[in-house]
Amino acid sequence: MPHRSSRHPHSSPRRPGRIARPASAARDATPRPVPLAVALMLSALCLPAISQVAVPPAPPATASPAAEPTPSGERTATREQTAAPETIIITGSRRPQTAASAPYNITAIPEQALREQNITDVKQLITQSIGLNAPGNSARFADSVTVRGLSIAPVNANNIEQFARSTLSYYLDDTPLPNIGYRIKDVARVETLLGPQGTLYGAGALGGTVRFITNRPVLGKVEGRLNTSFYQTRNGGLSNDTDAVVNLPLGDTFALRAVLSRLDEKGYTDRISNPPWRTGADAWVTQPDPDRNVYEDDDYQRVNGGRVSLLWQPLRGVQVLLAHAQQNQLAHGTTGVNLLPLGVANARNPAEVEDAWRNPGRELADFPCFPNCAYTSRLRTPVAVNDHTVLSRYPEFADRRFKLDSIDVDIDLGFADLHSSTSHFSDNRTGQGDYANQGWAYYYSLGDLGGAIDSGRSAYVGFDNRYKGTSNETRLTSKPGGALTWVGGLYVTRQTKSLKFDEVLPGMDAFLGSDKARPSPKPDVGYGEDLSSRYKETALFGEATWRVMAPWTVTVGARVFNYDDTANVSIIDYAGGFVDNQYTAGGGENGKSFYKFNTAYQLSDNMLVYGTVSQGFRRGGTNPFKDQGSQIVAAAARSYEPDSTTNYELGVKGYALDRRLYVAADIYRIDWKDAQTYREQTVDGFPVNGTANGPNARTTGLEVSLRLRVTPQWQLTYEGATTDAKWVTTKTQCIYEDGTGCRTWEAGGKLGGSPKWKHKAGVRWQGDLTASLYGWATFDARYTGGVRSDRSDSSADNDSVFIYPSYTVLNAAVGFGQGPWEAQVWVQNLADKRALVSNQAAGLMGDRLIFSQPRTVGLNVSYSF
Repeated sequence: MPHRSSRHPHSSPRRPGRIARPASAARDATPRPVPLAVALMLSALCLPAISQVAVPPAPPATASPAAEPTPSGERTATREQTAAPETIIITGSRRPQTAASAPYNITAIPEQALREQNITDVKQLITQSIGLNAPGNSARFADSVTVRGLSIAPVNANNIEQFARSTLSYYLDDTPLPNIGYRIKDVARVETLLGPQGTLYGAGALGGTVRFITNRPVLGKVEGRLNTSFYQTRNGGLSNDTDAVVNLPLGDTFALRAVLSRLDEKGYTDRISNPPWRTGADAWVTQPDPDRNVYEDDDYQRVNGGRVSLLWQPLRGVQVLLAHAQQNQLAHGTTGVNLLPLGVANARNPAEVEDAWRNPGRELADFPCFPNCAYTSRLRTPVAVNDHTVLSRYPEFADRRFKLDSIDVDIDLGFADLHSSTSHFSDNRTGQGDYANQGWAYYYSLGDLGGAIDSGRSAYVGFDNRYKGTSNETRLTSKPGGALTWVGGLYVTRQTKSLKFDEVLPGMDAFLGSDKARPSPKPDVGYGEDLSSRYKETALFGEATWRVMAPWTVTVGARVFNYDDTANVSIIDYAGGFVDNQYTAGGGENGKSFYKFNTAYQLSDNMLVYGTVSQGFRRGGTNPFKDQGSQIVAAAARSYEPDSTTNYELGVKGYALDRRLYVAADIYRIDWKDAQTYREQTVDGFPVNGTANGPNARTTGLEVSLRLRVTPQWQLTYEGATTDAKWVTTKTQCIYEDGTGCRTWEAGGKLGGSPKWKHKAGVRWQGDLTASLYGWATFDARYTGGVRSDRSDSSADNDSVFIYPSYTVLNAAVGFGQGPWEAQVWVQNLADKRALVSNQAAGLMGDRLIFSQPRTVGLNVSYSF
């Protein structure tokens, strides 16, 4: 059976509904922090004028046996670089330079800092970033990531991956990936570029790019490292995260590098299969063990991964790198807590409890207690069991299998460097989620399907998402020096995608018999979708930089590309046959182009200002909408076009106060054209979900990063960002050619996904404790302002959208090192802040709320050789 309408008070996993915002929270959920970042930005612009001592630019990080440049120009991290991230050598511009000298917004976190901050995956990286945001959901969910306010997707936990629409792109070295779950192990650094990318990269990016730069094999050197971490979250078990790295020379021209990792993360959320209000003959048979109702620490995660790379240098100036990466991840359970359903919470005796769960769709006015009910909001009811237990009839999990094979060739041609990267990846994710909450309206309230409320049956949803792709990126980079430098490249990719899910009601086939609309390929399937596509793209991209005079550069870039996108839609309502729909549709474009302009001026040896105008692009697609008799689906609704962004940015970065203060600040405006947003068609009362090109949107914001070296041992850091995003035009889209089935988005409606303000401040000490023992200690506080859980369709709706309240999280760590050994004790969420960050929809089981991870204490130990 199909899903319910998004306007229904109980939301579908394919179109998560809004949280009804309590009237008492309408105003107080929006924080009003002092605009400190504005003052910092203005101060930064004035710093060059007040700097009195001209100091030569900082050289790259001091080389050491562990930080020698590899033949590719990459560097591995050293402990000293943790204190000065702006001196890290980055290649975001496709040529080595320090982050401080790059005339655009880029941050780089080196390997040592990644370990100290316990950043081992993208979710943790996003938590640490001020420019990126995503809900703090369990590892099994594929989250929508918001970059600089660019988001239309609801901020919640969704089982169905087709609704995870990110405006961030991911690279593993030179391979673009669809939605990376790759763990950060043996990574030289992580580079985050904010703003549209595409004139320097094969795959375009709408809002930003994250690049995982792995450590390459080193010729003529035996080295390795063993890292292990033990940690425990409140209410959970003892977790372990271990990885081992070895680098082996194989003669004079070959080197092998391998890393193996294992994560055994214990959960801290229990699962109850049968809700406490279903008792006696009405109790559900618990799953998967009929003799067990409570499953402790059910939200666990196990990940096995590895990467092996072989470097061959047959001639000076020629390198060939073969690499294979693989990762298997089982992410089980859901972090969160279930509240009592509103009717059950308001019941005053056992008879009213039974009446409430047998009639879960009633409005508050129909409750026996009305108008004197104790609870009027479903978000204010008591917890169903305790503060770390969810209700789920069936186990919930995601099983992911990721593989990547690549070959990279680097040749020094004398006048330029040639780099070619060819790769093939596969990323498969299968699993299931409980469907009792979202599917009750069809499988339970409609008793003729065999799932009546007292039948003892409940539904679950299974999914199977598969991505494959082959790509080649070949680029030529001019040698540094001279008035003109340039980068040019060719990118070719072929990708396939298949997103499937089924709704399963055990016992349905036997109950319906010949009344079922059609047999399903698997038993008891009531509804299924298979949305697949084949995508081809060829792009030419490049940039040229002209040094007009010693302190002034001008860069122009362009991307010209052709693409072809063929979609296959298969929707089958096996139970009722109402929304069956199957077809193939194609789209594409030839000669599409986007551009970039950048100019930078070195105000002094220590301070740089820059301005950038850059464009980004995201592919379109096809909707599963179907004709309804004489009502023909309009072409503009049957498919949706690519959306694009134009980013305008002014920034400043550099040193002041005798190089003790590092400043990076920018202001930006992003114009988002034809923004892709969720849309649905109603067929015989049932919703079919899709995507539409909404009106144009705009985001504006400010970002500031400061690092003050108070003494050689002490430093203070601050990062802050503010974002405002909203519709700026009004648009009406009608699904049918006759002008019916319309929806209007009005200018002034706000977008969701990003906090108005985000701050991060920290203090760090590092120094020698004895002649052979060194140490460090860190403390930081992260403030996240209120996050709108969804978009608004007009300014009149702005106050009706729920806002996840603001919160602050404190973290601390103390570490020591001696010779090849290092150890660190750390605490995340020191004050054990319980912050609401996400949710899943209400229904039979009550609302499921997801909170920030409780206090977690850990010990890291590493040994290098």
